Amino acid sequence: MGFFVVPFDYKEESLPSIIPICIADTDSEGNPVNRAWVEQGVVPVADPLRSAARRELGDAWRVSEITEPAVHWLNRKHHGLLVDDPSHRVLSQALSYAADLRVGGRRARRGADIELIAELLENLREERDPTTDLLAKDTVDHLLSALDRRGLHDIRTMAVMMMWDQPPREFETRFQVSRNTLSRRFFRAIRQVAADSGITW
Repeated sequence: MGFFVVPFDYKEESLPSIIPICIADTDSEGNPVNRAWVEQGVVPVADPLRSAARRELGDAWRVSEITEPAVHWLNRKHHGLLVDDPSHRVLSQALSYAADLRVGGRRARRGADIELIAELLENLREERDPTTDLLAKDTVDHLLSALDRRGLHDIRTMAVMMMWDQPPREFETRFQVSRNTLSRRFFRAIRQVAADSGITW
């Protein structure tokens, strides 16, 4: 079994400041990984993947831990074929794995998940788009830390997904609960935490 390494020309001695992303070329079930998933799925979002590992797991060097399973899962799901928008799919799936790792696994995270719907995202953007504020690093760190302190892991995951501009369908797939409950809880939690942290919008 070999590995794909991003960047493909990576050599530690010549690129000491680059954090490589390593992906086994065969998954745990023995399926060969289509190189196109790495070339078109990982390479375009390599830096956002490193940032996600740094923000979610506290260490950019853990980027391979979230990228490899994302690529393997997508490759297996699509029977080795590349599909539309591969880089978005890799980043979205990697973010999901990062959220799982941060709270101790998928089962633990799902225990805290609540619904998010397309209408909620549209309402947020109509009132004022908090993504603009979230993109400032200090604001992101303060907000996510405040959500962690309160144990609002589901809301934190939503905030990270919003920061990466995930489409409404991604929220609908991941958080499956009633619309009214979601809207009330998300608005109440995010506004309270933001106010406590000195973030206004």
